Amino acid sequence: MLNFIIVIGLLLVTLFLGLPVAFSLGVTATFLIFVFDLPINIIGQVIYSSLDSFVLLSIPLFVMMSQILLEGKVGDDLFNVMNVWVRHLPGGLAVATILSCAFFAAITGSSAATAATIGMVAIPALIERGYERRFTLGLLAAGGTLGILIPPSIPMILYGAITEESVGKLFIAGIIPGIILTLIFIIYAVYKSSKGGAYNVVEAASWNERWEITSKNIWGIILPFIIIGGIYTGIFTPTEAAGVGLGYSLFICLFIYKTLKLKDFKKIFLKSVETSCMIALIIAGAILFGQVMTYLEIPQTLTSLVIEKNFSPLMFVIAMNILMLLLGCILETVSIILLTMPLIISILHVLHIDPIWYAVILVINMEMALITPPVGINLYVINGVDSESNMADIIKGVWPFMLLIVLMIVLIIAFPPLCTWLPSIMK
Repeated sequence: MLNFIIVIGLLLVTLFLGLPVAFSLGVTATFLIFVFDLPINIIGQVIYSSLDSFVLLSIPLFVMMSQILLEGKVGDDLFNVMNVWVRHLPGGLAVATILSCAFFAAITGSSAATAATIGMVAIPALIERGYERRFTLGLLAAGGTLGILIPPSIPMILYGAITEESVGKLFIAGIIPGIILTLIFIIYAVYKSSKGGAYNVVEAASWNERWEITSKNIWGIILPFIIIGGIYTGIFTPTEAAGVGLGYSLFICLFIYKTLKLKDFKKIFLKSVETSCMIALIIAGAILFGQVMTYLEIPQTLTSLVIEKNFSPLMFVIAMNILMLLLGCILETVSIILLTMPLIISILHVLHIDPIWYAVILVINMEMALITPPVGINLYVINGVDSESNMADIIKGVWPFMLLIVLMIVLIIAFPPLCTWLPSIMK
């Protein structure tokens, strides 16, 4: 147990010194290798093997796909489609915003891209229609979090790479919880809008207008069905799905919507490489750190402690939820998953906890981390999108949605089939 305290203490020191997370993990691991006289050759071996994975190949493909769709303004079109169908309802524009976030999440798998893309279109429209600014900012920040729950999901890919669970089943496990959380957000948006009553009512669109806008943008709408349908039916693996989605995105943005030019690709490539390399560095640093902890027998010690203290599965999951909440205040999602999972894989097996079920709980916790101050990424994304907003208003706006996410976690814990039924019937 002393080794565990030393390791975590050193990691916290490097983090609070301001080192990027990837380097904090790598530096701490390297220092521990010398202090405890571990084999130095594990540094090169672990860094190489950590990235030598067919599953992880899907990450840069999904990242580039999201950048293509972002620059191709497919999110704008999705917002127009959703808006034309529900704008006349109480809170109709807020509902359209959540639905747009859910669909764009199902296309890109990126929370930041979802919040930024839909936010640029929805925030001005919501403010103009009389929606409260705090509610608007919170709605977009929280709606963006759907990007990591509704497949495809980069956190699910990382979880699958660490635990060796089927990424396809992990993706499918997020569908029903993603739909339920979307509905919970919609119900709250309708309630809040109706209670406030300040927004301006708009007349319903004609059926001709609805079909015209929907048919014009059908190419973007069917993309998530191609990706998820292909994985669910076994036509292609998640990595192959990423390649198919990338090719399809290029096709529709270049030749159907014609929203991309050759000059746009420099920005797309640079941003994709930047994001992918950041994730790769964190993966390498975290897995090296995890390997060092394994050498020091820290996971084994924690497993023995859980058995000794006679933890029940429910007690353990509740404890992990509290830990995730605390970690979400100081780390971003990729780091949390890569840092904690190597420690608790063995505990999940000992307590007979379904890894698929736990993955969904973990990812919903990561949704919370995306809007938890002071490092919630979506808070900063929305702050950057809306020049007139301030961080205090955004934080006040997301509090109700944080409580709704907690409600979703409770539902998943109480009703595990919500995330285990679909994977169980996969081909």
